[in-house]
Amino acid sequence: MTYRPTTFMNTDYGAWSDPPGRADLAPAQYSPIRMECQGLITDPRGFVLLVNPDDRDGWTLPGGPARSGELPHLAATRTVRAETGLELHFSDALIVDITPHPHSPQTVNHVFGAQVTTQAAATATIPARALARIGEIAWVGPGHVPGRCADGHARRIRSALLRLADPFAPVYHVDGRAVGPEGEHRRRTTRAGR
Repeated sequence: MTYRPTTFMNTDYGAWSDPPGRADLAPAQYSPIRMECQGLITDPRGFVLLVNPDDRDGWTLPGGPARSGELPHLAATRTVRAETGLELHFSDALIVDITPHPHSPQTVNHVFGAQVTTQAAATATIPARALARIGEIAWVGPGHVPGRCADGHARRIRSALLRLADPFAPVYHVDGRAVGPEGEHRRRTTRAGR
């Protein structure tokens, strides 16, 4: 692939174009994807910030889709600010979680982490521009996440929390479940320890 700088991004970054000589590949041969960028924001108590948007299935992490050519960490910064009013700057993704869809583009969810102070947590609110889309916002204890979120969202949040606590926890997931032998081993070990 070749590097093509874009006008709306820092010149240190860019968007990718098709490699030279690959015009023979039809667009149908590429996997269509949607890129979602979310923030796992925790306060000093370990509570997680959740939003209840009208356009998604129940409670979820704040965030949203990346714009064309936008880098995931910048998309997470923009969309989390738009939904919570918090000015956070994300860098490393905690997990990457693929949500497969049989009849529409699959979603690649980049989940970034940030811990905020008690004072900053108190400022989290739905900005006026987002009131038409976001119904509620709440700090939720990790044990109460499954009761508020759809199963896939709850698994993604649990996996991101595990990765936050253990830097060696799996990064790559499908529908909130770790992929590969390491992920399988961790799930068996966790089940056996309960």
